[in-house]
Amino acid sequence: MSRFAEAAVAVAVCAAAAILAAPQASVTRYLIVSGDSSSGSWDSRDAQFMRDLRARYGAHFAWFRQDGHDFVVTGSEVLTELDDAMAPQREVNRQQGDVNRHQAEVNRMQGDVNLHQRDVNRDQSEVNRRQSAVNRGDGSQPEVSRMQSQVNAEQREVNAEQQKVNQEQSVVNREQGVVNQEQTKASAEIKAALEQIFDSARARGLAHEIR
Repeated sequence: MSRFAEAAVAVAVCAAAAILAAPQASVTRYLIVSGDSSSGSWDSRDAQFMRDLRARYGAHFAWFRQDGHDFVVTGSEVLTELDDAMAPQREVNRQQGDVNRHQAEVNRMQGDVNLHQRDVNRDQSEVNRRQSAVNRGDGSQPEVSRMQSQVNAEQREVNAEQQKVNQEQSVVNREQGVVNQEQTKASAEIKAALEQIFDSARARGLAHEIR
């Protein structure tokens, strides 16, 4: 190889290294489509554009906006990298699903308490009606007092049930707090990973600008 050819190769290698090393602007929007599922960051103004992308590129592609330009990736290598980068989000989603199921159980418990409270309120209304009659000189005070004692006992049961629901809700709130922290951590990890992958895809010529 001539010295001129060697120099040309060296310049090309240095140029490629410079492209890989050069910091790119932040990715402001992105969409990752895999079959029927999708993830990303965009706003309502992009809705029609998203539909156009799906119509144009099908069910497996990634789009991102950087430096004011739109780029698309369709190669399986980069799409696999993006899928791996989203793993922390899938774990957070799993944890959130557990919390949601726990919350649904608490909601069911609360519904039972509400029904029990409704029955107690109905019984209390009947006691109040009979007490009014007694006050007018019609009816038995001992009977009304017995009924009131029974309603009071039922109300204590409802209060105990409500306390259990409140305690369980506190557990759910703590679980949700943990998931929120995990989401914050995962979001930061994913953002950094996606920036790196998109930058690398551009540098390797695997991201094509949409004209």
